Amino acid sequence: MSYKTIIGLEIHVELLTNSKMFCSCKNEFGSEPNSNCCPVCLGMPGTLPLINEYAVECAIKAGLSLNSKINNNSRMDRKNYFYPDLVKGYQITQDEIPICDGGYIEVEGEEGVKKVGLIRIHMEEDTGKMTHMDSGETLIDYNRSGVPLIEIVSKPEMNSPEEARQFLDSLKNLMQYIGVSDCKMEEGSLRCDVNINVVDNNSGKKTNITEVKNLNSFSAAVKAMEY
Repeated sequence: MSYKTIIGLEIHVELLTNSKMFCSCKNEFGSEPNSNCCPVCLGMPGTLPLINEYAVECAIKAGLSLNSKINNNSRMDRKNYFYPDLVKGYQITQDEIPICDGGYIEVEGEEGVKKVGLIRIHMEEDTGKMTHMDSGETLIDYNRSGVPLIEIVSKPEMNSPEEARQFLDSLKNLMQYIGVSDCKMEEGSLRCDVNINVVDNNSGKKTNITEVKNLNSFSAAVKAMEY
């Protein structure tokens, strides 16, 4: 029997802005916990968001560098779910009309240079950060809540962990080169979700997709795919 691995990636890239996505709070790593917060990024009643123009410019810049189509019109939406690090109870993101559609990144495949397509690039705000203590308590820092990021969604067109590693490496280098992100994975400014399944080349039957979320190193992503 002959099988083929199918891999798709979702990459969250925090943008290198001075302030958050919808308020004037500092976008700064390493500050005292819960010191860069305001009623807007904490979702207090009556507050209204105002979009960060430079964050939009960064998203467009990323789209152009990735050969994407920049949409003349895009829209922000509320994604409602409950989790402690989402202090508002909803996340402002883009669902139906993202800022960028399509695009590609080139990798070295088994048969030479291969274009791995992108589905979309959309803007959204980050969530807070949870730290689980040995005592059983969980601490939450909302400094990261509202930090601007883009999510880059690839097509499921990679067929090996090595192709996926090349994709991630190229993306990281490109985002750093054009200056939209520092891509410091140890600080969480670049995070990756892996979607992987296997197809039978003879019957075309596919296994269910397995998703591994919030991987913060390329080696962890490769190990997850190999496993």
